[in-house]
Amino acid sequence: MIIKFIISLLIIYICTYLGIYKAQTYEIRERELKKIKSSLSFLKSKIEFTYEPIQEIFMQISKSVYLHKDNIFLKTTEYLKELELNGAWNKAVEGAQQFSKEDKEVLYMFGKLLGKTDKNGQISEIEISQSFIEKQIEKAEQEKIKNSKLYKSLGISLGIGIVIILI
Repeated sequence: MIIKFIISLLIIYICTYLGIYKAQTYEIRERELKKIKSSLSFLKSKIEFTYEPIQEIFMQISKSVYLHKDNIFLKTTEYLKELELNGAWNKAVEGAQQFSKEDKEVLYMFGKLLGKTDKNGQISEIEISQSFIEKQIEKAEQEKIKNSKLYKSLGISLGIGIVIILI
């Protein structure tokens, strides 16, 4: 009897954990989009007021915004050793799993003109990308509100449902 109880609790715990884990993907996406937006602000000010190369600016973004954690700016600088800027950016975005397909499309659009226009063109491209990312942040917030509760509740319900079926 005690073994059934322990197994039942374990099943409920695992299903609840899986529901919470899935719900966190929405929170991570929103957080990463906000980091991208602040990174673009950083990039815009660096392009506007300094003449540093993009690779150095990306490393500074990686250090200050992401605190040396794995991110698309750090990956881009790594890929720049073998690819040109647009290809390195696209490869870094492609490898980022926290973004939705729509998010990646916005980031690909940004990468198309990255480093190919003059200073004013870069700044206007960054501003346009920031507005698109702001829209993606709003969508991510709505999806997080809607789906986080759903997956958490679904995990608990599924665990209880499995336990009821097994008993």
